[in-house]
Amino acid sequence: MRKAILWAALLAVSIALPLAAQVKNNVVVVTVNDQPVYSWEAGLMIPQVQRELAGRGAPPKQEEVISMAVRRIIDSRLLGQEALRRKLKSDDARVEQAMAEIEERAGGREGLNATLGRLGTTYDQLRASVTETDLVRVFVTTQIEPQVTVTVDDVAEFYDANPEMFDRPDMVRARHILVRVTPTSTTADKKDARTRAQAAHQRVVAGEDFAAVAGEVSDGREASNGGDMGFFAQDSMMPALTDVAFALEIGKISDVIETQFGFHILKIEGKRAASKIPYEEAREPVRQLLIENRTGEKLSKVLEQLNEAATIVQVVQPADAPAS
Repeated sequence: MRKAILWAALLAVSIALPLAAQVKNNVVVVTVNDQPVYSWEAGLMIPQVQRELAGRGAPPKQEEVISMAVRRIIDSRLLGQEALRRKLKSDDARVEQAMAEIEERAGGREGLNATLGRLGTTYDQLRASVTETDLVRVFVTTQIEPQVTVTVDDVAEFYDANPEMFDRPDMVRARHILVRVTPTSTTADKKDARTRAQAAHQRVVAGEDFAAVAGEVSDGREASNGGDMGFFAQDSMMPALTDVAFALEIGKISDVIETQFGFHILKIEGKRAASKIPYEEAREPVRQLLIENRTGEKLSKVLEQLNEAATIVQVVQPADAPAS
């Protein structure tokens, strides 16, 4: 039988921080059917959980973040174990691609190993975690999704029953240049970033192609697409940007805008008045939503059964948690 656990007390103080890289003491937090769950794994999950909880409108509580992070790793472990029991296999090529992308983002193997060293783990342990994630994906796509059906009538019924979901607000399309700063940026770094942003602003105001300058200068994730942010609503990002975007006319370029993330420049590409999303446009997104919801419901039932049958043992006690 599943053993009782004080979820909020499972992680060491060292991983109750917003960034996983600040984990300094790696420990086994719990065991799931004798398989360990490490603090570094939950630490890597914490930023994602924080973002999700923050998106609900209330500041996330540390205890809730920790609880959810641990819970997700335990669920992943259980599903991975069940996938192996059913003799499923991960996709080696997909795992290798994921590891290559992780290594690239870390600045190469040396940089990745340095980060892993700070986390108290190894490349092989990280690869095992990525492999488990892929194995869970295989489990869901081969064992759960084939059981899910969504009919045309289901989609139409959902569309008719939830009219408020298909009200599209006023929207703006903009291109974006960002010269990034971080919480660790020095005064000199910020001064340099401002200078680079002002130089980019002068170029686009003088008539250079905004998309080309964005591709060359911007640190934003849209840089590879010429800074194109697509259409967005006023409540979809920070007011410092949306207030400017919605006030500007089509074709106009903003002044340099300073936020906690750096220095921004916007060019307005288009505007779209509030409207109702027609059924034909909503049909496929609704179908996908229903598939995801029903898959999630079935997966939750499987997890309930796996948790009920599992032996999950707390290893780290709050009083024994290593200090960072």
